[in-house]
Amino acid sequence: MNNQELNKPPEHIKLSESLSVAYFCMEFALDDEYGIYSGGLGVLAGDMLNQANNSQAKLLGIGLAYSLTYKQKLAEDGKQIEEDIPIDPKVNGLSKIVDNNGEPIEVTIPIQERKIRIQAWIKKIGRISLILLDTNIPNNADADKLITNQLYIGDREHRLLQEMVLGIGGVRIIHAIGLEPDIYHMNEGHSAFLSLEMTNYCKHRHQNIDFNEALQKSKQKIVFTNHTLVAAGRDVFSFDLVSTYLSKYAQEIGIPVDQIIKMGKLDDTSLFSMNIMALRNSFRTNAVSIYHAEKAKEIWPNYPLIPITNGIHIPRWISPHKSILTQNEVPEQSEKKLWLSHQDDKADLIEYVKNHTGKLIPQDSLIMSWARRFVSYKRPLALFWQLDRLEQIIKSSPVPIHFLFGGKLHPHNEEGKELMSQIVNLSKSDRFKDNLTFVPNYNLEVARYLVRGSDVWLNTPIEGYEACGTSGMKAALNGVLQCSTNDGWVREVDWDQIGWILDSEHISESLYETIEKQIIPLFAKRETDYPEEWVKRMIKSSKITKNGYSAERMLNDYYTQLYVAE
Repeated sequence: MNNQELNKPPEHIKLSESLSVAYFCMEFALDDEYGIYSGGLGVLAGDMLNQANNSQAKLLGIGLAYSLTYKQKLAEDGKQIEEDIPIDPKVNGLSKIVDNNGEPIEVTIPIQERKIRIQAWIKKIGRISLILLDTNIPNNADADKLITNQLYIGDREHRLLQEMVLGIGGVRIIHAIGLEPDIYHMNEGHSAFLSLEMTNYCKHRHQNIDFNEALQKSKQKIVFTNHTLVAAGRDVFSFDLVSTYLSKYAQEIGIPVDQIIKMGKLDDTSLFSMNIMALRNSFRTNAVSIYHAEKAKEIWPNYPLIPITNGIHIPRWISPHKSILTQNEVPEQSEKKLWLSHQDDKADLIEYVKNHTGKLIPQDSLIMSWARRFVSYKRPLALFWQLDRLEQIIKSSPVPIHFLFGGKLHPHNEEGKELMSQIVNLSKSDRFKDNLTFVPNYNLEVARYLVRGSDVWLNTPIEGYEACGTSGMKAALNGVLQCSTNDGWVREVDWDQIGWILDSEHISESLYETIEKQIIPLFAKRETDYPEEWVKRMIKSSKITKNGYSAERMLNDYYTQLYVAE
């Protein structure tokens, strides 16, 4: 996709007359009060539901009703500690789904010698419904009540049970309510067991066909969005575990459990992969960027992935100060107005940082931000490889410089906690305390302040590891310039005279050179009372994102490329 194509607004499609879709995901980021998300997957799913509402799409979200979330706190040594926060569904606008007699609608799943009961809650996002499954029911055993207690917490057994509830329980709840969506969309492989229940349902609807025939029929209603190429990642289980927990279900649907295991068998291993099962049991699959699709072809040559690059929900992320950027064109005479609007966003960010960290950042600072999940491939320490060099760049700059970092970690991610603590401790050191701040408890609110008020968005993943990466889209939408390795969505844009591409193989040196010799001089260059060249780049960045990387374009692509029948 070239920049000329990206400068065209997305085509408007009347989705109210299109197919109905059930959209399955383990997490949904709707707001910070209802914290049923962990990171980018949930934020994307939240944007998807918001855009479906705006586009009048017939889309239904399916997830889990977690009863606990956590708040990030920082210990004295700079490491993350977690404070559990209970979630009350009723306080967060959820209603229990009931039948005509006012009784909760429940379904069951057979597991070992018992049946797990599942109820459902509904949350409205405008006209869109999000159905959330819950096992915290009086008739369940105490251990089973905890299946849906918290996102991504627990051992492999707990994770497998959650995914059975999401996939199998999700389909059963949909049918118990009386709905029959045209398409079942698995956003990541967590819900891959839905393919089994869809096949079971199809077999009962079409009598006189066997399981394999029913599987082929049900596949025509199932699509899969892959977000990770690491097949042996988190969503992998031993054959023994799958056999233990799915044998009774396999018996109920009339197949040997070995047939289920075969669907998810990972290469020449004794491991069962939810991603592999999702690939095998869907009729169409998409990657989340063009480069991601290319890399996927190398790994899974027998499973072509359509490239549908992620997008962001524009109304959710655009600053109210920058409504001028929502216009098709920003007239030259309005460039100064945009710069002043950006100063309002920067002032809001500075105030937020002061209130939550005590740090005072000068308004005229060049603010460069890095904020996302702390995992090693994203290289959060890239900026700190040569501290003497970094200090020299800061001291010699003609404008004040401030680096902001933020990110939340899975409670069991000890490697990430160590990376984070190094940055937190540097931000407290006499050497960098005036130029580096870690913003705690990264969430939707913090993200909005950062993507609106920063001047530069830093993105440092190892090339080929970032499937897409949407935080940069949100920043670029608000005129924040990109400084990134050439990975994910960034690879689809010609950033010449717009942003800066870093050398992934020499990331730290490239960062120092780019900041010192390109970013600082351009920001400091003032022929009038505002940096004209910088503002022109802000406008170009926003236009490319608004037109090429919106959730509206993404949703249109899903309907025209992923959901259409073969």
